[in-house]
Amino acid sequence: MIAVIADDLTGAAELAGIGLEHGLKTEVTTNVKPAYDTDLLIIATDTRSLTETDAKRITYELTLQLIALKPQVIFKKIDSVLRGHIIAELDSQLEASGTKKAIIVPGNPLHNKKVKDGIYYYNNQPVHLSNYAIDPAFPVVSSNVNHMLRANDRLPIAKSNEKLCNEGITICEAAEEFDLKHWIKQADDQTIIAGASGLFTQLLKHLGHQHSSVAKAPFSLLTPKLFVFGSTFFQDKIEMSNGIINNIPVIYIPSWIISDQHLKHYLYESYANEVVQNLNEYQNAIIAVHPNTTKKLDIDPMLLAHKMGLILKCISQQIALKELLIEGGATAWAILAHLQISKLYPLQQMSPGVIRMNIAGDNQLCVTLKPGSYEWPTQVWAPSNL
Repeated sequence: MIAVIADDLTGAAELAGIGLEHGLKTEVTTNVKPAYDTDLLIIATDTRSLTETDAKRITYELTLQLIALKPQVIFKKIDSVLRGHIIAELDSQLEASGTKKAIIVPGNPLHNKKVKDGIYYYNNQPVHLSNYAIDPAFPVVSSNVNHMLRANDRLPIAKSNEKLCNEGITICEAAEEFDLKHWIKQADDQTIIAGASGLFTQLLKHLGHQHSSVAKAPFSLLTPKLFVFGSTFFQDKIEMSNGIINNIPVIYIPSWIISDQHLKHYLYESYANEVVQNLNEYQNAIIAVHPNTTKKLDIDPMLLAHKMGLILKCISQQIALKELLIEGGATAWAILAHLQISKLYPLQQMSPGVIRMNIAGDNQLCVTLKPGSYEWPTQVWAPSNL
């Protein structure tokens, strides 16, 4: 069995899609149990949204629990642009496992995220010049990888084709796919491997798992279908006309809910009623936060995600959704927690990183998860089956 600790839910789903495409029996869950009948076990956490202290504690405990299962390898899924408490979590894994060496391979060349000469580039520009600079929790203000990791220039950086240090945490540059392959080959069974989806794909290949050549079965999403946009990363690139995106009404979360500090439930029920009315009439709806609503407000991203979870709980009590499509890891975590969903099985990879999944014990609802920085594939906008 291959085990993964992912620091957010959409990252966990992304690796589940890769496992699915490599023919692996895959499970995404939020906790470790004594026994599994699976090839790929992905433990989804929300440590990226927590304090560093809590992130370290959770990672330490999960590492001990996974070691007891004796997996072939434990992979650490991190954000491709290094948001989160990466160094602290890796320190916890080193301590729990007793190993001395770890590698961090930032970026994902297939997604135009590359590291060269200690500088992180996104679409051939320093990453701090991109939309990642406005991330509410971990704004990218420097393109120096040591600074992005808040490592104070203390971590060594290994260039492509160099050998790894014998101990400690090493940042490994990667500008091309063969760089990822090189670092996987360099890592022995005493090395903790931390990286994004591209590195994980190379790990599967190294372990002998080949990409499945089986043709993808056609599918159509069902209705009622609800989108939840938990990120504003790509909102300005989605064409909207009169509050409609691809024939689907957008119901923006009102400013009084966004600024509410006391979680007045009647506010959420009122907004949920509006969403349900649109779902009943159009069988589709989009929940989103208007970018202008948050510009002048000091918004706690965790509280906002919690509010979205409350809204979805209210909606689910009024209508039986068939498809729930969520953008953003923290948002997805909060929503699934409020809906008491803790175990998922990948069903289809709509596009890299956009994964449609079944829920354990629920044959009625499918959940599709997508990182905020990835675009929705065109098929999600196609007319749905009733």
